[in-house]
Amino acid sequence: MAGIQVRVPRGGRGLGVCLAIGFALALAAPAAAPAARIVAVGDVHGDLEAFRKILSEAGIVDAAGGWIGADAILVQTGDLIDRGPSMRGTLDYVMALERSAAARGGRVVSLLGNHEVMNMAGDLRYVAAANYAEFADGGSEKRRADAWVEVRDLRKRRARQLGRPEPPSGAEEKAAWFQAHPPGFLEHQEAFGPDGVYGRWLRARPACVVVQGTVFLHGGLAPALAGISADEIDRRVHEDLAALDGDRKLFVAQGLILPFFDLPETTAALREALAAPEKSVQRAVYEHFLDWHGWTMNSPEGPLWFRGFAEWSDAEGAPQVARLLSGAGVHRAVVGHTAQKDGHIRIRFGGTLFLIDTGMLDATFFPGGRASALEIADGVVTAIYPGEPRQVLWRGPPGGVGGQ
Repeated sequence: MAGIQVRVPRGGRGLGVCLAIGFALALAAPAAAPAARIVAVGDVHGDLEAFRKILSEAGIVDAAGGWIGADAILVQTGDLIDRGPSMRGTLDYVMALERSAAARGGRVVSLLGNHEVMNMAGDLRYVAAANYAEFADGGSEKRRADAWVEVRDLRKRRARQLGRPEPPSGAEEKAAWFQAHPPGFLEHQEAFGPDGVYGRWLRARPACVVVQGTVFLHGGLAPALAGISADEIDRRVHEDLAALDGDRKLFVAQGLILPFFDLPETTAALREALAAPEKSVQRAVYEHFLDWHGWTMNSPEGPLWFRGFAEWSDAEGAPQVARLLSGAGVHRAVVGHTAQKDGHIRIRFGGTLFLIDTGMLDATFFPGGRASALEIADGVVTAIYPGEPRQVLWRGPPGGVGGQ
């Protein structure tokens, strides 16, 4: 009844009527809608089967993988891809689930992890051979043959421009290039480019998001980010992605690289250009690109790579985390990136931090790991593991009394 005043006549006449009116108005006032249930899942790394199973366990999808989460919010904290067997399948599934959830009143938030950015940038160290095969088709061999001709011609042209002997380009060099660029490589590069099906979608995903006072991101907040909002962190990451695309477009136009060059091939071309006798007017651009680990999206201190949340001691981390969360305007952080060795979600600093990468891809990379999900609902934080009873991790506000 805030903002509504009922005057009671002197002597109390009409008091019963006034009280009845007030009671009716109170009943008619809309109650605050309950906060939507949040379910967060950490690194998937191409293990689509385990991912779907833990979503089913959490009541987000049915046995067929369809959305049944009603108005729940699913947050996946990045690293959907690399290492594991299913790259395209995992991305296709999340893209479809995002649309399905929105049509049914729910929401899927898929965050950028360092591995998503690596694929967009052509840093393909962790792309499995099976992943390239997912992109190959009946035209892959011809594309590779045509691409080799482009590479050979570029090498010769650059040698002439730099006044160097023509590089060898016989059968041995061709075989080496084909070995380094398996069937599906070219299609993968196109798919993750700014105009590719996955590249377009990923470039529109956030690097971090705040939901109900909790910030979700892949790596963590380093001290260098103290006082910086989640929106600003996200803006800086996307500014880097735009710079990456702009720089690569420039390098192609200058004839330094071909559109399908990966990151090592690109950096080699830039170093070669910088070592040339003539002074390039683009020197500052080249040097900035080569300062790869100084970019927000690539820095060890950046939000996609930082591991301090997992590695800090309790004494070292408590004041840091309190300051960082306060500066970001949130009361809790949920992150992935660093696999927890015992396969359990880890609580730190009085319930203000949850580490949810539990090594979903356990077969080779994370022995003892398993899928998990973190649920936040009605002030209670719960861990969900395959085939186990749900485990309450925290009750009440972060930093207060709580715990298992």
